[in-house]
Amino acid sequence: MGTRAPSKPRFGSGGTWAGGLSLALLAGLPLAAPATAANPIPPAGPVLSATAVAGSKAPAPTPAGVQKATARVLSNNALGSYSALVVDPATDSVLLEINPNIARIPASTIKLLTAAAALEVLGPKVRLATKVVREGNTITLIGGGDTSLVRARGGDPLAGGSASLKALADLTSAALPDQPVQLQYDDSLFTGPTAGPNWPKRATRFGIAAPVSALMVGEGRVRPGALLRVSDPAKQAAQVFAGYLTKAGVEVTKTTVGKAAASATEIARVESPPISELVERMLTDSNNDMGESLAHLVGGATGDGASFAGGAKAVTASLKKLRLPTAGLVIADGSGLSGSDRVSVGTYGALLAEVARNTTPELSAIGSGLPVAGATGTLADRFLTGPTSRGAGYVHAKTGTLTGVIGLTGTVKDADGRVLVFAIIANNVKNLIAARQSVDVFATKLAKCGCAG
Repeated sequence: MGTRAPSKPRFGSGGTWAGGLSLALLAGLPLAAPATAANPIPPAGPVLSATAVAGSKAPAPTPAGVQKATARVLSNNALGSYSALVVDPATDSVLLEINPNIARIPASTIKLLTAAAALEVLGPKVRLATKVVREGNTITLIGGGDTSLVRARGGDPLAGGSASLKALADLTSAALPDQPVQLQYDDSLFTGPTAGPNWPKRATRFGIAAPVSALMVGEGRVRPGALLRVSDPAKQAAQVFAGYLTKAGVEVTKTTVGKAAASATEIARVESPPISELVERMLTDSNNDMGESLAHLVGGATGDGASFAGGAKAVTASLKKLRLPTAGLVIADGSGLSGSDRVSVGTYGALLAEVARNTTPELSAIGSGLPVAGATGTLADRFLTGPTSRGAGYVHAKTGTLTGVIGLTGTVKDADGRVLVFAIIANNVKNLIAARQSVDVFATKLAKCGCAG
């Protein structure tokens, strides 16, 4: 296989990425409706635990068996220049490796690394606060990087819900005297550019990601349910907040950007779900906004800076602290939208083997956040028919797609009941649909494999 540098991802006309893939897939949105009685969720795949993996009594597959099962699909020229890896996490045995140390454009599979750093640096239980402080007749709405913040009816953030601006407005109203106020909004927690290096120029305009901001509501969408994003998410959040204050009986005389006085007193706050829950959401739905926010927060927490550059530096340092292989690693953003990112399948294999064995318990949300084939997130519409249907429910994997790039990396339970870790990244792909089918067939071959002999 050739190993020349892949071309940069590019944006095509007509609302799709060049290569014909829809905006919805690149934005991390499922392309199929949720499962119904007529289209039930497939049987659940493996529930990973240290005992189930490390103590597995299932027959161990052999390298020869795995290589024989996957040889045909891996000879398919639809994969362009690719790397592939299969590991038995119970024994750390490498069952298949093709160019394992060549770092390639990973697309959204890089969110696995963002997730690992967020869980290691920030901690699984930490929650992100959006708060209001007061000094005299001026109140300031301060963003804390919670991209899950919704307008209203968010439910309980500790039970699958999200914090809401309406709840924050109600708390603020109850804490204010009956007098007019001026509203400031502060999104200064994050610094630097609002779009990542080597991002497609129209990524924010067409809804693939919002301009990165520490303060946003509804992912900065122009209206609930819309794909397009606003150019200034913080300003939009402040306007929505002001509207809720007005409905609660608070007179808001003006709304401006600004920072609170050092002597200002906190009067209200709402908090996000725990980082572990945000990581799960990010991975399941390939949420680009959460990927960037978490990477920025990791950079801020380590002192490297809550920016693209700071997040990249801090995530890389975290992976080294976790003793993951980082040869050739280049991190430019937290979502994988950048064509400058480079990751090897060896890095993914080591991380997911660690997760499968539960060697580092704080990383467990990575396993529970992986999309399930044929059932959830970005795999909801895949592995449903034809040669990949056997993988439904048994393949749990993070997807990745950019122009010329297809990736899939996760875990699979084989026909003998053995849990395997796999990773495949294809660059220089000419036909995205054919390449995506090939990586799905590759994972399905592992699910069907009784490769012990």
